[in-house]
Amino acid sequence: GLSPVDAADVWFPFYADELQRAADGREALADPSTASLYEELVCEAAERAGMPPGLPALPADPAALGAPPGLALPSGQEGLLDSVVGRLHRPLSWLANRSGLDEAIIAAVFADVAAYLDRPAVRDRVLDAVLGCLPSDGRMVLVSHSLGTVVALDLLTRLPDTLAVDTLVTAGSPLGMDAVYKRLLAGGPRRPDRVHTWVNAWCPADAVAIGCPLHGTWGTDVTDVITDNAKDRAHSIAEYLSDPRVARTAVDRSAVP
Repeated sequence: GLSPVDAADVWFPFYADELQRAADGREALADPSTASLYEELVCEAAERAGMPPGLPALPADPAALGAPPGLALPSGQEGLLDSVVGRLHRPLSWLANRSGLDEAIIAAVFADVAAYLDRPAVRDRVLDAVLGCLPSDGRMVLVSHSLGTVVALDLLTRLPDTLAVDTLVTAGSPLGMDAVYKRLLAGGPRRPDRVHTWVNAWCPADAVAIGCPLHGTWGTDVTDVITDNAKDRAHSIAEYLSDPRVARTAVDRSAVP
């Protein structure tokens, strides 16, 4: 029931192609450091979802869903993938069974998060791509989703002082996870001073938002909104933005002079 935002007032940075190029696409887990972070993310998420620590992994092969879709490591590196997939089969299955998400979606999102957080070159290319699409001054509402919420928090450390962020909206965010927030450019869960209003939308069926609500980690100034996303689309940005409370935050605040 809300009027649409004028398209002339919208900037839509798209960084997925830069992320893929910078991370060498299918070889995202070829680096042992990135693979280690990927494993840390998945295991932390599973334990936060109630999986007892130390459970043995179930047998799996490189075609199993522990590997992000389409991942094919170069010759000589398949052993690394075999090892990672074998260890992550159980936590990924646990997350999938206790959420509305498929294992492949969970695996792919956390692989992207690992590549972004672990590789400075990847992070720089993604942030440069976003900065290059934004105005140089004025006031804005920053709406972010999934890995984009991590990018948004880093972005806030690089925006020019002439560009004010009146409102930050995060949706389906992994920012409540230790393995994520301790690797942010800000160095931890420090609420950005330049943000006036922060609304975080999360759905209990969204395994990527497993660290939510955020106010316990990021402080009481974060307003957490629990949404009722369709279970098979628990991580969908369309589902999050269809919640009137989330949509109204973005639309109403965008009208601030």
